[in-house]
This record gives sequence, structure tokens and C-alpha cells, in this order.
Amino acid sequence: MSISIKITNASEAEELSKIQKAAFKPLYEKFHDKGNPFLRGSEDILRRLNKFYRHFTILLDGKIVGGIFYRLYGKRSPTDEIGTGEYYLARVYIHPDHQNKGIARKAILLCEKEFPDARFYYVDFPEDMEKNRKCYQSAGYCDTGERTRWSEDAPLLSMFKKTVSETFDPAGVSLPMIYEVEQNELQECLDVIHQSFRTVADQFGLTKENCPKHTSFIPLSFLETQKNLEWKMYALYAGKKIIGYMSLSKESDNVYELHNLAVLPEYRHNGFGKLLLDHAKDVVKASGGYVIKIGIIEESAVLKNWYIQNGFVHIGTKKFDHLPFTSGYLEWKGD
Repeated sequence: MSISIKITNASEAEELSKIQKAAFKPLYEKFHDKGNPFLRGSEDILRRLNKFYRHFTILLDGKIVGGIFYRLYGKRSPTDEIGTGEYYLARVYIHPDHQNKGIARKAILLCEKEFPDARFYYVDFPEDMEKNRKCYQSAGYCDTGERTRWSEDAPLLSMFKKTVSETFDPAGVSLPMIYEVEQNELQECLDVIHQSFRTVADQFGLTKENCPKHTSFIPLSFLETQKNLEWKMYALYAGKKIIGYMSLSKESDNVYELHNLAVLPEYRHNGFGKLLLDHAKDVVKASGGYVIKIGIIEESAVLKNWYIQNGFVHIGTKKFDHLPFTSGYLEWKGD
């Protein structure tokens, strides 16, 4: 029995909503509460497919058998906001034909590998649901003793909490998501840029003294200016943590320039750089463009070859007196 998860896509919403209805039908028949997922359709799944949630599809031997989603921002209880390092396990549902097989527990543990910044998880469920209690306890949750209701007609809920270690294996992240960057995330993006390009600076001996304008030293004002100029700015998120970044500026009707593509060192060699690069290509094509240009350190053979392997063509070099390296230029042309 192979249990796996994947990021839910819109085409799965109808099938998942049917499974959700089947899974929550007994609970609705018991409590008849208006907030029960049994009363909702595919729109309930679709509205979770954004930056504020993570909705995963649960697969058993490659077949869809359920879903699970976490709330990243907003409320974790009627009175408490989700804080830094906190995640609210809002719902997990398994088709009745596959319940009581440990699938939900396994799915929960798989999801937690995708949240490197998590310190606390919260979940609630009707206090008399013993199967739910055993499931969450087996996944490491503990009863907080708190009892609450989300609405007057809803059942009384037990609140459970899981505390996780501050150590996290970055290799566990396999399903990061790309979203546009908000103004309040620019500092975190800058930290990612600095950390990512620091390895390049160290490799080529670049310092603030001999190369003050290198990407590893740019100030926050650079990103703020780019945001004000309406550059297309994207971050790669593992849960709420930003682990990668890139931006695009429009140079002409058909031509864009790619800037500061970066992945934190500990998350490299997982295909995440290509994920960002492919997204850049999709954005450019969707915007009516078909050319992407980029400038790199020419002496960085590994990076240059990586871009070439991903469809870019080397178009030339230039030496500037104020830079302690040769600037290299590459170009990608879409279909």
C-alpha cells in the first residue's frame, strides 16, 4: 500500500468534493450543522488553491482517495490568529471505502515535510469522535484541554496541538509553490537573495570593497524600487517560508530580462531552480513575450551550462573595468 500526496490542482476539485461529501455525511447526519463540508461542492476545494492555504490530494497506489488542507494565515480558532511558525490543519478527509487504514495519519506526516518553518500545528474535531482522537494522537498531536465552537450550531470541538523540533531536513521539501511577492515579503526575499548569492561571492572572492554592486550586497531599496516599477516578482514557498526567488523586467514588447533567480543553498539540487525558470518562461509567454535575457558571471561555467541545458543560448561577453569578472549574456526564445 503506497500512500502519497500531491498539490491539488483545479481539475481534481470535482472528484475531491464528492469524496469530501461521502466522508462528512455521517457527521452531518449527526449534528446537522450548516458549516459541515457535506453541504459544499467543488467551489469549496477551488477556493483553497491559493497562497493562504495548502491543499493536498491524497493518493493510495496512485488513486485519489482523499484530501487535506492547512490554513497558513487567518484564524486557528474562533479567538486566535495563526502566528509565526503556526499551521492550522483545517481538514483531512478520506473516502469511506479507505478509512481506518492509517491513510490520514500517513498523509499528515507527509504534509509536515513541506513546512520547514513550522513549530506548532493545531487541529480541532468533535470531542466525542474517538477515531479522530486516535488518528491525531498517533500523528503526534496532544489535547490542549481547550474546547470551542466555530458557530452556535456547530458541535463542541476538542483542540489538539503538535509541537515540532526546531531541526528540519530541507531534503523533505518536494512540493513548493510559486506565488507573486507582496510588499511585506521583500525583506525575506532579500535575505534569500543574499544567502543564495553569497556562495557565488565566496567562490569568486567578491566583497563589498571590490564589487559593491554584486547581488549578494544589494540593499532593500533595490527591491522596493523594482516593486514600484511593477516588475514581476515571484517567490518559491515551502509552506510560509520563502526558499527561492526571481523577478522579470519588461525591456520591450517581446523581451524580458530575468533577475536574481535564487534558491537557498540547503534547498538546491531538487529541481527548484528549474521550477522558477520554467515559471518565468510561462509568465513571459502569457504576457505576449518570447525572449528572456540574463546576465551572469561568465567564469561561472556550471551556471552558464545550466542555463544552456534549459534552453538558453550564449550570445556574448563584456568586460567592465569596475567589475572583477567578465559579464556573460544568454538568451532564451520561446516557440
